[in-house]
Amino acid sequence: MTTRRDLVLSLGAAAAATALPRSLVAAAPRALGGVGVQLYTLRQEMRADPERTIARIAEIGYQEIEWWGSWGRTPAQLRALLDQHRLTSPSWHLDPRQLEPDQLRATLETAQTMGHKHLIVAWISPNERSAEKYRSVATRLNEAGRAGRALGIKAGYHNHDFEFTVRVGDESLWQFLLRETDPSVVDIELDCYWAFRAGHDPIALLRTHRDRITHLHIKDSGPAPEYQMRDVGAGVIDWRAVITTGGANRVQHAFVEHDSPADAWATVSAGRRHLRTLGY
Repeated sequence: MTTRRDLVLSLGAAAAATALPRSLVAAAPRALGGVGVQLYTLRQEMRADPERTIARIAEIGYQEIEWWGSWGRTPAQLRALLDQHRLTSPSWHLDPRQLEPDQLRATLETAQTMGHKHLIVAWISPNERSAEKYRSVATRLNEAGRAGRALGIKAGYHNHDFEFTVRVGDESLWQFLLRETDPSVVDIELDCYWAFRAGHDPIALLRTHRDRITHLHIKDSGPAPEYQMRDVGAGVIDWRAVITTGGANRVQHAFVEHDSPADAWATVSAGRRHLRTLGY
């Protein structure tokens, strides 16, 4: 699958506040389905040694992995590796093409083997961004969600920042996808960093779209105007408020992620430590 982040995004977001509001602080954290890591963060480590990488994820204390890639192993081999370390993989980041009619059956079969409950479109490449493509993605999400319903599998969409700035008619792509996808079979994964970089408060988005957002990407940001991506806990996003707001609604899964970590193991370890300080 074409990597969704190897291509550099053109970031034209409006300036945002340098910190999120901290008015919402929970007295006690609400349980999530699990705390996980997005495997894209550890792509170099997976390429070198998938078995050792999965083992170390478990050792750090994660319960879940959001899948990305195939790593030269069959789905059955990868599922056995997860089971060996008592890990689950509730969601899978994939390319929109994997939801096309000629690939959907194989995609669903892989998801069943792996135990994935959500097929999440991770990224729309810049050279494919058109009104026609956006309509196609919405259609494929609906079709995948409906095809997976009997298997307990739903579809989903993961945002970057361009969804908030690209226009489809008189609305943003974010609004378009929310309107054009069937909420009974298509959920939303909110990437808090990219939403923040686009000038949006993740807490406000979680409140506004409380019926659609079921997954979170947890990666931190420095202040405007640079919006430097940072390890969780080293930036300005109020993760207690974000996770509490999400957990009070439909969010069940939160995945630590960093697109370009200097030291991937330090990043995922820091993320796990910070979430523990919040009670997760």
